[in-house]
Amino acid sequence: MAQERNVCAGPFGAVYDFYIERPLLARLILGSMWGVDPRPFYRSLASVSSLPDGATVLDVPCGGGVALRGLRPGQRVHWVGVDIEPAMLTRARRRAARHPGADIDLVEGDMYRLPLEDSTCDLCLSYGGLHCLSRPQDALSEMVRCLRPGGQLLGSTFLSQGSRRQRLLLRNEDFGHTGSADDLREWLHGAGFGEVSIDRSDGLAVFGARKV
Repeated sequence: MAQERNVCAGPFGAVYDFYIERPLLARLILGSMWGVDPRPFYRSLASVSSLPDGATVLDVPCGGGVALRGLRPGQRVHWVGVDIEPAMLTRARRRAARHPGADIDLVEGDMYRLPLEDSTCDLCLSYGGLHCLSRPQDALSEMVRCLRPGGQLLGSTFLSQGSRRQRLLLRNEDFGHTGSADDLREWLHGAGFGEVSIDRSDGLAVFGARKV
């Protein structure tokens, strides 16, 4: 991902990190600015708390560490957060300090070349990452490589079918490639995922799948 970047490393991301930790505020801001409902995202993230102790989680891109909010108090998992932007990892480390029970590694890395061995993680999270990429299916294929057979993927991405305002915002923030819901399904199947589910609402897709 040398040519890619996480646009949330700038002021846009600092504001996002603040309000996404506050669901009521997030509903207000995301609804008024982007026209989306974040509740499916929070419901998806709640699945993290059901992981047994000892499970391995890959969070890519981890951004400022928002997915860590899914951990229950004292949950003892191995968490590997990967992001290309050092500024995002600095933010994520502050959040990681709130979860002393978890073994959390935060690594600067490339979504196209993840720093994990084959078949080593139980759950992969990719919230708000695919629409930052020019080659989303290649990144999904790399996530498949890291997942154990039957391992689960949870994520979210903006879609090209959003409102005109969303499309303008995405273009102005210099995001990568946004596809349709059908494109997303094709990318997931093409990468080696099955049991694909897509909760599509107002231009935002919250999705899940399992490694075949």
